[in-house]
Amino acid sequence: MLKGITNHMFCHVMKSRGANALRHLDDVSKRAVEANKELLMKILADNADTEYGKKYGFDQIKSIEDYKKNVPFSTYDDYSPYIERMIKNDEEGLITNYPIMHYALSSGSVGVPKHIPVSRYTLDTYSQYGANIAFGVMDEYYRNTTGKSFEDGYCLNTLEAPPMVTENGVTKGAISGTVLRPLADMLKNFMTSPAAVIFPEEDMDMKYLKLRFALQERKVTSMVSAFMTGLVDLMTYLEAHWEELCDDIEKGVIGEDVRVSDEMREVLSAGLKPDKARADELRAEFKAGFDTPIVPRIWPSMQWLAAIGTGGFAQYTLKMRQYTGKNMPYTYLNYAASEALMAVARRTGEESFVLLPDGCFYEFVPVDAEDENTTYTIDQVEKGKDYEIIITNLSGFYRYRIKDVIRVTGFYNESPMVTFLYRKNQMLSIAGEKTNEEAVRWSIGKFQDETGVLLRDFSVYADTESKPGRYVVLMEPDKDIDADKLPEYRDVIERLLSEANPSFGSKVRNGVLGRTKLCITQQETYMLYRDLMIMKGVSQNQLKPVRVIDTPMKEKFFFKLLENEAE
Repeated sequence: MLKGITNHMFCHVMKSRGANALRHLDDVSKRAVEANKELLMKILADNADTEYGKKYGFDQIKSIEDYKKNVPFSTYDDYSPYIERMIKNDEEGLITNYPIMHYALSSGSVGVPKHIPVSRYTLDTYSQYGANIAFGVMDEYYRNTTGKSFEDGYCLNTLEAPPMVTENGVTKGAISGTVLRPLADMLKNFMTSPAAVIFPEEDMDMKYLKLRFALQERKVTSMVSAFMTGLVDLMTYLEAHWEELCDDIEKGVIGEDVRVSDEMREVLSAGLKPDKARADELRAEFKAGFDTPIVPRIWPSMQWLAAIGTGGFAQYTLKMRQYTGKNMPYTYLNYAASEALMAVARRTGEESFVLLPDGCFYEFVPVDAEDENTTYTIDQVEKGKDYEIIITNLSGFYRYRIKDVIRVTGFYNESPMVTFLYRKNQMLSIAGEKTNEEAVRWSIGKFQDETGVLLRDFSVYADTESKPGRYVVLMEPDKDIDADKLPEYRDVIERLLSEANPSFGSKVRNGVLGRTKLCITQQETYMLYRDLMIMKGVSQNQLKPVRVIDTPMKEKFFFKLLENEAE
């Protein structure tokens, strides 16, 4: 079946699947309230005879109100003993009757990996709405703006999914890897990276290899990454290593200093040929510098980019725009967690996501609620209000607190549109001031507007050893900044944090909190941290920005890589 597959055929199939995904989303969102209720009742009926279902009387639940009364909120710890039995003893029917096909790895607050069960039905949701939706969104965008679809071509995709299995032989790691692994032989017709790089079986210099194969291909038309950080890191590496990459393209080799085994080097080199013409094309553009967008200069056919780039990743979207230019259409993919794919971007550039009525059953707790046990359903939420989101997924988690706070920004048909605001357990509160990630992001955005300093990344640390306690803000600027300006910048960020959270400002003025300290990290500190985590076995799809330095390991790492500071 795979013989004869071409790039054109692959792109055609993906566009068709994307169009089908959009039609399905449009249809189900028109009856979102009823569809979400139907999903809950199906989940309860299908899992009534599981241990968990018997414990909470699933077979007696006839309504959403019954469900709320009979079944308590839950966290991962409630399922951990069941999951251990599922993995070690291969037991079934504990928390779900749905076949578990995979375990997503999610690092906990102390770095201990959690094994999140992923059922066949959850994988179906990812297949339906995952990569497909990006193709549908971009196909629709180009048809609406140009009258025809985007051109066929190759995709620079940062995906890497090393093969891993649990004790009972079930795959684990990135969900995207499990979804795509059956297509491994076909991916060469679309992705620039060979299968050995997409599904690596050894430690290799992944940034070099992804760029080495992408740069030799002239007709790259899209860039895709789970998170925007993956693409920015590649571009950062490219700025530093373009000369050796060009030399290797000219020679048709994998560089001698590249970290890769001899056996794998032979596998990767098999299809390479010397290409002096392409190397010269690239050198000319790189020598012209990176002050103007480099991506359309080295890949003139580039047409779109897909990556999660909102919320905590917005800073990286600003940086990526320097590489691609402001006019390239972006889609921000989805709002997801290891436990579920919950919402997707319906249009290019849209920073709000359409909640998937057939992806989970949703409940919402208003952030200002006095009684956290009172939850609302999707027909009861209000535009402009903030909620903690509670999910019942397709893989055995019921009324599960993922500890995300979202804002309802509007509705797409009957389905709420949401944006992620912050994690409840990522709040700073030294003296009861309760500063959340949204407040910090707003302050950083305003800081950049006022000072003209673009930041690659930033974090906040609660320094409770100082008396009184104080906030320490760490920034990695895009370019070197004048050390004499640091006291001024410290005052700016403290003022902005005070505006974002008046309680913080009041406590600083009254001396309950100490003056804010500003620290400048060395260049590429945050990229180095991500590289370190990947070396320790963390999937790049789990590497979210470090907004709060909340563990001793993070504290030790970041504070050892400071360039300058202002008290």
